[in-house]
Amino acid sequence: MTQQYTTILIIPCFNEALRISSADYLDFARQHPDYLLVFVNDGSTDKTEDLIKNMLQHATNLDYHTYPTNLGKAEAVRNGMQYALQTYQFNYIGFVDADLSTPLTEFLFLQQAIINNPPIKIAMGARVQMLGKDIKRNLFRHWFSRIIATFICKVLNEAVYDTQCGAKLFTQTAATDLFRDKFLSKWLFDVELLARHKKKYGAVQFKKSVVEMPVSSWTEKEDSKLRYHQVFRILFDLYKIKNHYF
Repeated sequence: MTQQYTTILIIPCFNEALRISSADYLDFARQHPDYLLVFVNDGSTDKTEDLIKNMLQHATNLDYHTYPTNLGKAEAVRNGMQYALQTYQFNYIGFVDADLSTPLTEFLFLQQAIINNPPIKIAMGARVQMLGKDIKRNLFRHWFSRIIATFICKVLNEAVYDTQCGAKLFTQTAATDLFRDKFLSKWLFDVELLARHKKKYGAVQFKKSVVEMPVSSWTEKEDSKLRYHQVFRILFDLYKIKNHYF
């Protein structure tokens, strides 16, 4: 019989051996046995796979999917989603950055948001610096991301605040549709997911089925793989998304 979980979280990993906190993952897994954590080893050349295999020995609700060639985060997430959809039964599925800039506990709130409002198919974390929230970000990176967010809003024609926060949760049905095909964009597949969703359901249903929730905690980690000089590639990807979906 296929194992059934309430929620599955996909964790894309590329050379994350120095950034993964095994203790954080194992603590969450033990406290939430209805969650399955699926690590996707995206062609790592360091000790990432060994670290993942070691974690698997200490909790039953961990799994991993691996392949030898680095395909990038977008394909790592999509492949992980496809693997989970074909292997397990579940209600919700999401993805999170391997360094846990967004704590795993934030998914408990995203899941509750979907449960409390059935029309919602996508719940997204948002890094909003406000009273009562512990958001630690480099100031320059923060303003850089706000500039990019302005372009994203124009492309989607929606007042989305933060498409790039590494915490998103989908219903099983939504994930089946959204992760079926390969992405056009390497850098902004999060934006492309929203573009696919809006194209399918239209603007009115889009607003009713997507929610952003300010995360309680987010910590910017060192050694981010995104560099500022890549802004032109990001803008080109936005152009491709707008041209293809709208």
